[in-house]
Amino acid sequence: MNALLSPDPLLYPSLGAPVLDFVRGAYGLLLIAMLVAALPHARRYFLSERWGGYAERGRWTDRIQHPVVMPIVLAAWLVAGLTLLLGRAVVPAAIVNVLLCRYFFVQMRWRGVLRGMGAPGFMTYWLSVAVLLLESTRRFAPGLHGLALLVLQVDFAFLMLSAGVYKLSSGYRQNDGMELGMVNPEWGYWNQFWSRRPRGSRWFRLFNELAWGTEVIAGVLMLIPSTRFLGSVLIFVSFLFIASQIRLGFLCEMVILCCLLFAHSGSLIDLALAGWLPPTAVSATPLPFVTGVLGTALWIYLGILPIARAGLAYNLYARKALQGVLQRALDWYVNLCGLIVWRVFSVDLVNFYVQIHEQSPTGTRRLVSEWGRSLRYRQVAESIAVTSIFTTLKYYPSRKDLFLTRLVRYARTVPCAPGNTLVFQYISV
Repeated sequence: MNALLSPDPLLYPSLGAPVLDFVRGAYGLLLIAMLVAALPHARRYFLSERWGGYAERGRWTDRIQHPVVMPIVLAAWLVAGLTLLLGRAVVPAAIVNVLLCRYFFVQMRWRGVLRGMGAPGFMTYWLSVAVLLLESTRRFAPGLHGLALLVLQVDFAFLMLSAGVYKLSSGYRQNDGMELGMVNPEWGYWNQFWSRRPRGSRWFRLFNELAWGTEVIAGVLMLIPSTRFLGSVLIFVSFLFIASQIRLGFLCEMVILCCLLFAHSGSLIDLALAGWLPPTAVSATPLPFVTGVLGTALWIYLGILPIARAGLAYNLYARKALQGVLQRALDWYVNLCGLIVWRVFSVDLVNFYVQIHEQSPTGTRRLVSEWGRSLRYRQVAESIAVTSIFTTLKYYPSRKDLFLTRLVRYARTVPCAPGNTLVFQYISV
């Protein structure tokens, strides 16, 4: 039964060396793949609007996301990914990666059209912190390794639980959710196939029920010590299916990798990797200062996590703010820790798509946004950018100026012949 149920005690889950090595190496490989895929679009993704990119201009943004600095930043990022893949100088590489992920995927989330690459960027950041925590405690604070793993497991469980509850509350239970993304050319690989199915198809109803139900059930199971591995298996399998249907970059692979953090010693995954990967030995050099500071920080984070999650849920579902200083404290804390209600694939993001046309003075139009076909419009980051512009009108109906500013910033990056105009066509699904 140990292959399916965790025998670990409540506060100290454990992972075998093969799983730890695989998670670190696979994350390095996925990070490299993500960056290589972004290289043809680097001027848009990693430069400020002053230099023709998506990021809102600012004093420090213009300096960091600068044409001269950008190649250096990307080279350092790629080296960090390669170092993680090869298992050399792991902790320094993990620190560099966390800092870059934090800046581009969290800090820039509200400061650019790209929105920090949305959910794929967020999960890349989350895993960067996980790799740093596990590898640093493995080497410098072995007594905290189980605590660090517990914090990551609980955090991931709450993340999945919040995502499932949001889907439940936003229409998935009423068969209004998954099918919209599957027929949407911005997101679905097989949109032409699924668009021929009726809206009330039993397949769509099944997918919608599984979408919210799997995340809620798995989230609960991952919070129970003995069933945490079973919960991760549910997420593992569900994201395997999602990866075959929805264009999400490397998000699904990142989430699947997160599930391996629940593969305790003696589990099916641990046994499989142990027979495939050569054994490695990592020498530990405990540092008392690191142990003391990091241990305190981990316990504080674990204690505040349920409270912060409850505050986020109250803000979202009650549509109310907490009293004065409490709301300010909540906002400060969740921004510091990068906590969000994971609204990936929510209805308001997938119930429309935008077609971009180049129109000549005679009225002739050429389709620019060939979703899923052209190099630019196969990127999930491009779907996130375009979608986030038009959801501005939903989230901030009184801020038409904000919508126009973002739209113009994006339009400047789309090639258009002199005398022609760009036409953005909003299409409801």
